[in-house]
Amino acid sequence: MKATLFLFFVFLMSSCSLLKTFQSPPLQVIHYNIKELDSTKIQESSKQLQNVKSLLEKEAFNIFSVNEIQFDKPQIPSPKYMTFGLNLHELMNKLNDKENWNISFSEANTGKKARKWKGRYFTPNMARARKYADHLNYGLFPGQYSTGLATSYEIVGKVVVNDLKWREFIPQRNLAKYLDAKGRKIPSTIELFDKSFTDTIVNIKGRKVHLITLHTVPAFHFGNQKTPNYQRNADQLRFLEWYLTGKTDIKVKLPDRYAHLIPLDEESIFIAMGDWNTEVDHPKNPGSKVLRRLDETGRLFPSLADVKKDRENFITNESEGHNPKRMKLVLDYLYYSKNLEPSELTVLRPKEERLFLGCGKNTLPPKIEPDRVHVTYFDKGKNCHMTVSKKFHTAKNASDHFPIKAKFNFL
Repeated sequence: MKATLFLFFVFLMSSCSLLKTFQSPPLQVIHYNIKELDSTKIQESSKQLQNVKSLLEKEAFNIFSVNEIQFDKPQIPSPKYMTFGLNLHELMNKLNDKENWNISFSEANTGKKARKWKGRYFTPNMARARKYADHLNYGLFPGQYSTGLATSYEIVGKVVVNDLKWREFIPQRNLAKYLDAKGRKIPSTIELFDKSFTDTIVNIKGRKVHLITLHTVPAFHFGNQKTPNYQRNADQLRFLEWYLTGKTDIKVKLPDRYAHLIPLDEESIFIAMGDWNTEVDHPKNPGSKVLRRLDETGRLFPSLADVKKDRENFITNESEGHNPKRMKLVLDYLYYSKNLEPSELTVLRPKEERLFLGCGKNTLPPKIEPDRVHVTYFDKGKNCHMTVSKKFHTAKNASDHFPIKAKFNFL
């Protein structure tokens, strides 16, 4: 009898252990920079959006971070649009209408200073668009490159930082040395964030979890050798580092109106994510040094070790097209607290599986396999042909970035 009870107890404990093993992790995250996701693309279910849905349709997630989504406002970019702040709701309904999504969404600083022409704002690829753009925070119309977060968990708080001036964060920063793309001096009132910084607090099984979303300014000059972008990118990442760890390599004293804004304590549970627009292994960018400091904790993904060991598997951004020599960068990251244990950290970049067919005429195969797509690129004055996997082709048509997928358990 005692032996039977003992065996039953062992079986019960084993069953509980197996059940725990197969339970879904409570935090299932997707971060995705979806290129220029504006009201038109969302409302009209564009081909790009269909590709996004196809890429994500088999991915389970309960936290979704999105960059480059337009914060919709009436008559922006043109009089045909009349909604306010509903684009992220619409997006999530199109991606997964089975979940009851709670939304954290606020307007970015991008495009605040953009100008209209004949009663409407310009949109990408329109002639003369750059002439009317916002040259401080970029963007062609207000709210263009906003950041949003959707979650199936209850949102219990939110902190948004968008009006903090750059010099309020770092008074010693000499802005006089920089010029905008028009060759004009940078005003002392320029904001630290060209978009915004958001901490969305959710309740997960009685625990408060901070979900920090940040899309930084690119650490690139775009032809302006006196751009503030490199330093602004670094200082935005310094703010992130200070908020998450309580310290950075400068002294931080915020103005009185931000007295409520204090760094997270050591026991806080958090996930920070976004397109941080500099590579962790870049030898010169000052923002990359901040990323490497975060990486020293062993909780940055992709890590410096990841990128050095197998760079191709951690590419999160590519230039358009299929030229094998195209630019490939690691720009999107996720950083998490010490009380979380990742069970999966992946860049959802399908295998390209290039099959080169040659350049010039008469290089097309008589038949293309159904799981492959014919693509072309221009090289040395000739059109070159190859086929790639259908999944990779879908990802390329969805965005110029690839999503990061992560799953976490509480420790």
